[in-house]
Amino acid sequence: MMERIPRRNLSGIFAFAFLFMQVFLPAAQGREGLRKVKVGEGMPEFSSPDSNGGTFAYKHGRRKVLALAFLPTSQRRMERTLSDIEKVLDSLRENTEQLHFIGVVSGPLAKDFLKPRKPGEKHTFPVLLDGDFQLWGRLGVIAAPTIIVVGKDDKVLWIKAGYGYDFVPVVRAYIKQALGIAQETTPEDAHQVKTVTNDTIAARIQRHLQMAKMLEKKGRVESAISELRKAAMLDPNSTEPTLELGELFCRAGRNKEALNLVEKLRTTKKADKARLLLISGWARRQMGELEIAEKLLLEATTLEPASIRALFELGKIHQARGQTEKAMKSYYKALTIVFDQSEGEKFLDD
Repeated sequence: MMERIPRRNLSGIFAFAFLFMQVFLPAAQGREGLRKVKVGEGMPEFSSPDSNGGTFAYKHGRRKVLALAFLPTSQRRMERTLSDIEKVLDSLRENTEQLHFIGVVSGPLAKDFLKPRKPGEKHTFPVLLDGDFQLWGRLGVIAAPTIIVVGKDDKVLWIKAGYGYDFVPVVRAYIKQALGIAQETTPEDAHQVKTVTNDTIAARIQRHLQMAKMLEKKGRVESAISELRKAAMLDPNSTEPTLELGELFCRAGRNKEALNLVEKLRTTKKADKARLLLISGWARRQMGELEIAEKLLLEATTLEPASIRALFELGKIHQARGQTEKAMKSYYKALTIVFDQSEGEKFLDD
């Protein structure tokens, strides 16, 4: 018989679960802004060690534009974001004296995500190691990636949380605006720029993936599934559309379809393997197969320790078993990846 959860502990677990659902699940990616700093307000001064062994300090009165990019702690998404940032910087090489472009990786695994591929290799722009979430918490970051552009007057000009196929033109347009560079397209319209010349298979897949996310947010699940299937048909060897579809099936409660999908998938990449295990464990948990679900999710967190969804699903398993303390610890561990640790500790004390 399943152990009943003491009533006095239910409020703590549900509070963790509710806060997690509000912050992390799909809606979080669509939010713009920060919880503590708004557009038009002054950017706080800060300093932090960087991945090249130095320290970056942001001070007022330097009359330079600051672009601060909080990077995702997922190897696949990290590499894609870094690649797009390089494209932005390539178009601004003549203006580097007026611009500080700084990356930030938050959390205890920050150093692991930024290990150089080759001995002695350095990043082309400074990446700050916000290991204890100090900068994340001070600004109130909601999601990663988040881009913040600060003008020469030290006031926040633009904030964007989330990632889309229009990342490069939009970020470039707002930085150019801050630098005072004349441009044909306004920042507000940059996201509408047609990528006609970029009609590669990879680009078309990304457009289908982006459309699927937009449709899902609007509750049009079947249309989102159709977009993901179109993406998969473009390149049968691309794992991303299949993994996205598997996660969508889980969110929609279509667990058997999720399992049928991922059981046919073969991948050698560590990040993809972690997502495959996550989907399988997520579906099994929702089907009530807690023992096998726990095993799969633990494997997923071994490969991807910062997998917030996997940690959340483990919390749900512990909660279903009446393991109150384990559930709260799992939820808390997930939340510390989203929020700064000091706020998390305050929440626990309350």
